[in-house]
Amino acid sequence: MAEQTNSPLEWRLLAERDLSVAEHLAATMRPLPTEVVAFFCQQTAEKYLKGALVILGVEPPRAFLDELCALPEKKRPAFASVSTQCSVISHFSVQPRYDLGLSLSEDDMKTVIAHAKSIRDFLKAETPELFAE
Repeated sequence: MAEQTNSPLEWRLLAERDLSVAEHLAATMRPLPTEVVAFFCQQTAEKYLKGALVILGVEPPRAFLDELCALPEKKRPAFASVSTQCSVISHFSVQPRYDLGLSLSEDDMKTVIAHAKSIRDFLKAETPELFAE
């Protein structure tokens, strides 16, 4: 098993890769793999948040997305503003990829993509260091 990164830049690059994969699958693959796209959106948000946590001096634990989102709220109450998006996206971690009974509509998938981008945009404003080159 690979060692987890502690570099905000590496977390951001991993997040950007996952978002690119999600958008590519949503735009090109048919039948549309809505659950897989949602999984990559969940991974995107998780990695962006872990990068932000490193910047805030918090060791990113292995935790569900909504738990990661809540970690910096004491230092930065503004993080509460993305808690709903984190909670929604959190449902698409690893397990749903193996649940053949899960059915996610295209509209729901688009909402999950929008939530991942909303979390990214929030973090750009709240932790601009994460997006510095």
